[in-house]
Amino acid sequence: MKSLLILGAADGAMATYRTARALGYRTVAVDLRDTAPAVALADELLPVSTRDVPALSEILRKRTDIAGILAPSSDIALPTQFALTERFGLPCGLTEATVEASVDKRRFRALCDELGLPGYRWIQGTDWRAAGLRFPLVVKPVDAQSSRGVTRCPDESTVDAAVAEALRHSYSAGVVIEEEVQGQHCGCECVIDDGRVVFMALTERHITPPPQATTTAHLLPAAVPDGTHERIVAAVDALCARLGYRRGPLNLDLVVDTDGRPCLIEMGARTGGDPLGELARHCYGVDPIEASISVAVGAPLPPVPPRSEPQPVMVQLLNAADTGVLTAIHGVEEARGWPEVVRIVLLAEPGRAVTSTIDLTSKLGYALLAADTPALLRAAAARLLSTVRFEVRP
Repeated sequence: MKSLLILGAADGAMATYRTARALGYRTVAVDLRDTAPAVALADELLPVSTRDVPALSEILRKRTDIAGILAPSSDIALPTQFALTERFGLPCGLTEATVEASVDKRRFRALCDELGLPGYRWIQGTDWRAAGLRFPLVVKPVDAQSSRGVTRCPDESTVDAAVAEALRHSYSAGVVIEEEVQGQHCGCECVIDDGRVVFMALTERHITPPPQATTTAHLLPAAVPDGTHERIVAAVDALCARLGYRRGPLNLDLVVDTDGRPCLIEMGARTGGDPLGELARHCYGVDPIEASISVAVGAPLPPVPPRSEPQPVMVQLLNAADTGVLTAIHGVEEARGWPEVVRIVLLAEPGRAVTSTIDLTSKLGYALLAADTPALLRAAAARLLSTVRFEVRP
């Protein structure tokens, strides 16, 4: 049986492990943590850092079963995926430029400016005064993900602490400061073939109030002005052409501003977490995760069916309100009986240390919801948050 080497076993990768098994592949997880959520779904664990190319190369030299390598929901593992597939002649749609734009926010912002895409003012470094940036600002590390180290700053008094937090999470000790775009936050899950978008799922992304910018929910399909989808597709096609990215998954964060312009914020040449792939499958009948596996093993992409009337779906992330030790979880079985609940996934058990919402790594679970209208979804999500409670001892 052929195996897939999957870089990372965080909760955002769980659907990749399940899909790979359903397609008949063994899964080999690469993660230093044997307690990572997706480890239980893997056939084998390699306790190695996803960034340790020499160690993984030495392991792969002795194996003949690896059919492909993926880095689902993980920007920081993309350089490893690219290096290993190049070294061992495995299928891969990545280019060096695509990897750089995915892992370095400076490179992505410069690329958007170069292509003349709708954007906003930003700087590399901390001299926002000299650049004349206007509040509110967003301070972020150049090379972290899952909202780690990202702070929204309403005024000057919050910037220094935000810079320190960004530096704490940056692998390369780099900071980007941007003017915050006001408007509708969206998530975007794409499948690229022959250098263009062949499928796109655009979600309405809900985030925490300032100072964090952590995702709390995604609703699909997003309600956006007429022509927005077409403008986003044109922007992504231009990005792919400039990067030489011909085939594979692409995940983006963007904001549709108050003038209706889609402003791309960040990209990753991989599937998203949260779980966006599952939302796309429920809404449109298209599975970007299956497509990503096809690219990784050099197989044809699954056909994209004609777009039919979408099924409104939503993922609501579940977090603790306090920091401490999780002692009990209430209301889950009750919520699982509701007609809107497709499934609830818990990522923590009593006895674990937990934190209140800081970034996506602190989430304790999620619920996948489906209903006839977005209004019914929002009502079900609000009811869910008042029913499912995490009891935490300080």
